[in-house]
Amino acid sequence: MSDGLTEISICAFMGPETSPIQRAQEAGYFADEGLKIHCEAAPGSIHQMIGLIDGDYDMAMTAVDNVIAYDENQGGATPENPADLIVLLGCATDPRPLIARPEISGFAGLRGTRIAVDAVNTGFSFLLRQWLEDQGLALEDYQLIPVGAVKARWDAVRSGDCAAGLLGKADAATAVLEGYTWLQSEPDPWDNYQGGVFTADRTWARQNRAALLGFKRALLKAVDWVLEPENADELPDLLIRHLPHLSLSSTDAAKAALELQSPQSILKPGLPINQDGFRVVMELRQKYGTPPVTLGSVDKYLDLI
Repeated sequence: MSDGLTEISICAFMGPETSPIQRAQEAGYFADEGLKIHCEAAPGSIHQMIGLIDGDYDMAMTAVDNVIAYDENQGGATPENPADLIVLLGCATDPRPLIARPEISGFAGLRGTRIAVDAVNTGFSFLLRQWLEDQGLALEDYQLIPVGAVKARWDAVRSGDCAAGLLGKADAATAVLEGYTWLQSEPDPWDNYQGGVFTADRTWARQNRAALLGFKRALLKAVDWVLEPENADELPDLLIRHLPHLSLSSTDAAKAALELQSPQSILKPGLPINQDGFRVVMELRQKYGTPPVTLGSVDKYLDLI
């Protein structure tokens, strides 16, 4: 407890989709629920998930595949404690543009190259593998290089250490302006995919149910604020404060705000779970995950607040 408030620590991959956390902190929504939220930027999913499972964090905002992977002993590292993670709430599915160096004009140009990912066997790597397979590239045609979060992937591509990587939209826009190639295909593999979720240890979640319900109320109030067109003038400045590592210009922040408030926004009221998209994640893990494991139903991983 701090100042009579219940403290909750969260490790998250920071982006426009986490801006409701900033709003809820600044507007006092969390405090109104008796909560004090500490949000730390994740340098990579291995650090994040090991920290969550071993008790360094109470919650994480992460790719749902990470939850399944660590629960099924297929994670990128081995925690000290057994994993028993559950999904509490959706977040956002923020499509990660596949950006390649300027000399690469299409998917075929990735043959024989190194591709930067967060971790090889978790997160969005399986979606990427299926995507590349659909474009005619077998696993032996390229090498996945685990470097961590978006900034590290962009640095790896920019330096020439890797030929391509899944980036965030802001870095992708910068890359295109610098002559890099945005690789796209139809259908878009992100169209029916459950990406981000809030997760926690099952026992911790049950012991802190009241606090989690307060967290949900405050966060959804902030989501509604972010999506409200009347707040369009304030949202760009909030994004600049929330994402200092992106060094957003006023123009970039205004564009990101418009995207958040568009019909195609990565944020949805209520932060729902796309169960069909969840099953796609499970199918990819069933196909590519090691050691092999038979996955059950979506319900095994859900304990929604």
